[in-house]
Amino acid sequence: MKVYEAVLEQLWGAGVTHFSGMVGSTSAPYASALAAQNRARYVGIRHEQVGASILDATARLSGRPGVLMVHGGSGLLAASLGVAAAALDGTPMVVLSATQERRAMENGWWQTLDVQKPVADFVKFQTRVERPDQAVAAVRDALRESVSGKPGVAQIDVPIDVSSEELGADDMPTPVTAATPLIRSFPDPDLVARAAALLRRAERPVLLIGGGAHYSDAGEAVMRLVEAVHMPVVNSPTSRGALPETHPLVLGCAGIIGYEPVGAAVEEADLVLAIGSRLSDIQTSRGDLLPKNAPVIQVDIDPAGIGREYPVEVGIVADAQAFAKALGAALSGEPPEISDTRRTWAASLAERYATWRDDWIAAAPDDGQVQPQEIVAALLEQPPETIFTHGAGDHGFYGFMVPVDPPGAHLVSTRLGAMGCALGLAMGAKWERPDQPVITCIGDGDLMLQLGDLETMARERLPAVLVVFNNFRLGSQRKRVEAYGPVIGVDHGNPDFAKLAELFDCRGYRVDRPGTFAEAMKDALASGEPAVIDVIVDPDARPPRIAMSREAR
Repeated sequence: MKVYEAVLEQLWGAGVTHFSGMVGSTSAPYASALAAQNRARYVGIRHEQVGASILDATARLSGRPGVLMVHGGSGLLAASLGVAAAALDGTPMVVLSATQERRAMENGWWQTLDVQKPVADFVKFQTRVERPDQAVAAVRDALRESVSGKPGVAQIDVPIDVSSEELGADDMPTPVTAATPLIRSFPDPDLVARAAALLRRAERPVLLIGGGAHYSDAGEAVMRLVEAVHMPVVNSPTSRGALPETHPLVLGCAGIIGYEPVGAAVEEADLVLAIGSRLSDIQTSRGDLLPKNAPVIQVDIDPAGIGREYPVEVGIVADAQAFAKALGAALSGEPPEISDTRRTWAASLAERYATWRDDWIAAAPDDGQVQPQEIVAALLEQPPETIFTHGAGDHGFYGFMVPVDPPGAHLVSTRLGAMGCALGLAMGAKWERPDQPVITCIGDGDLMLQLGDLETMARERLPAVLVVFNNFRLGSQRKRVEAYGPVIGVDHGNPDFAKLAELFDCRGYRVDRPGTFAEAMKDALASGEPAVIDVIVDPDARPPRIAMSREAR
């Protein structure tokens, strides 16, 4: 058995079924073996960043890492933006860096680069295979690291001469299934008791959930806790879908990319419980939302994240699901009293947000141009099982208004905030959950970075619907340039994305008149085909005011 065959046997045996990449000479043996075995699907892409985004989505939705296969230093560098986006959002993934032979790497020959250095700052685990007998252990270590504790990206560097060598059958241990969490960390019972005591005394407790709640599959346990305590929930972008936002206590996002009425739940609270959350600048508006005199309980799998940004009354290192179950058990013996004041306050938060959103939709100007409100109103009518992916830019603030329900139903590059991820996330979502509708909200500038992979979406029959907020500019950045004076570098021309989509064998729709978007969306979803809806939106439209930090204002 060749080393490359042994590597794939370990991956298949661990339950890895998703592979993506762009084939080069150093990854060719792996690609050929995948084709010969037909034990996993391989999606060939036109740009490695998109391949990383595809596997980012499949891992978020399944809890199982996929494998991104890259050729040499150029492939790794091209993939690095998508890899960084996944790594910083805590997505499990394995990057198989197939490089030139050892002698070429040592001497800096053609197509060589130290493929570990460019991504060392953000990947969770790296290893280089120097001998055939190291290959299997490298795969097992990478898989374990990618899904244990806080999930992340693991990188294996295998030179082509090592990949092609023989490996004895005795060097093949039984594969270990890899899915998050492989190892679950349980909370200190004394700290759980302290948290329970604080909750019993609170009048207006609020729960902040982060990506850790999603990756630990904590939704059911957290929802039981929420209903038992009757406390409102504020999401982070990476935790949306962990709890159903159709529930009256689940409000959606607050913070830098959230909405002010949701942020009020944090500002007015007399206790903040954060589960699976870093208390990030994004979720808390750089701390401005956190009430100054209210105790904070922070639960996170990463010890380094406890109290890192803001002081906490109780810090608990634990898996989110394990903590939610432990806290629920602690409260069951002596349930907290739910006062009329708490019920009234929680109900008012949901009502304030709904009123604010409806007022914004109703305030759309009637000036003959397509307004974002028309798009949001149509998206709000989609079935709750719809999965949404988002690009980076103002259009994300519109799409975030739509409540999501199924686990993982909201996919976006959060911490890195990278453009160029939305299309790959959409294809990955459709690959992992083919029976659910997938809608992507994407800006025109964002789509232009990924345009070649419309061909991938059509070839691989991954029928997502892309809604292009087309204003012929980098809208969010234009506002920032305008603040300093003359404008440069943010306005651009675009092709007709509807016609272009048809050239890529996708369905294309152009919406440039008010009142026509909903019908285009209905037809695109009913077609069951990859589709692009090019919406020519009012270039002067602005997102609803968000709860950003005082510094950012």
